[in-house]
Amino acid sequence: MKRLVSLILVLLVALSLVACESTTEGTAGSGSGSGTPAAEAAATKTPKPAKATKTPKPAKATETPKATATPKPPTATPEPPTPTPIPPTPTPLPEPKAYSGSGSDVVAIEKPGGLDAVVIVHVVGNAESSYFGVTGFDEAGKQTDLLVNTTDPYDGITLLDARKGQTTTRLQVEAQGDWTIEVRPLAMARGAAVPGTTSGAGDDVLLLDGEPDTAHIVGNAEGRYFGVIGHGKRYDLLVNTTDPYDGRVIVNRDTVVIEVKATGEWEVTFE
Repeated sequence: MKRLVSLILVLLVALSLVACESTTEGTAGSGSGSGTPAAEAAATKTPKPAKATKTPKPAKATETPKATATPKPPTATPEPPTPTPIPPTPTPLPEPKAYSGSGSDVVAIEKPGGLDAVVIVHVVGNAESSYFGVTGFDEAGKQTDLLVNTTDPYDGITLLDARKGQTTTRLQVEAQGDWTIEVRPLAMARGAAVPGTTSGAGDDVLLLDGEPDTAHIVGNAEGRYFGVIGHGKRYDLLVNTTDPYDGRVIVNRDTVVIEVKATGEWEVTFE
């Protein structure tokens, strides 16, 4: 009995092995002959590998622009040029006033610069060598200055209204022949450098350029009247003689005008 059971077990094992082999072959056959079209196509054509895509070359690096150098600010703000000063236009001098006549007469005058202005008067006359006189008067008829008083032919310059309060409006002329009178601004007087030497002949007016201290005066060789007067803050009689003169005198420092009354030649050296 046991032997029979053993044979049955062996037989069963053998059958099991046969069945396993049949199953294995069937599986293999179905894989090679009866597969799906997609699988067959995949097994038949092996896809070609895609061409390697060329790696794009990297673009050239853009050059970084160089920084522009910032200009340095000026160390100091330049000063504007100093404007050239324009010299003031000089005020034109008033025009001289001229008068003429013959014989004795009274002449109403107009002084350049106004009624109160100090002026100089150029007088020419007495060619006949008679008496010749020119005298100033104000509006009220009061005498202001004796400008000319001679019996000689005359050509000279005199000062008018240099003293305070004098306002000459008329000139009285005493003459035998023709005469001319020109009233001029004081600024037209002859200049005299200080220090320096100025010379002349007859009556004249000098406008000083500088501050005087002393003066050496020579004149009146003919022994006539010789007078030298300084005008500044006050009236200063420097020389007053009828004799020939050669001497030194002190001149006030504020003197701006020198009036000379003479017949002949003279010389003044300011020191």
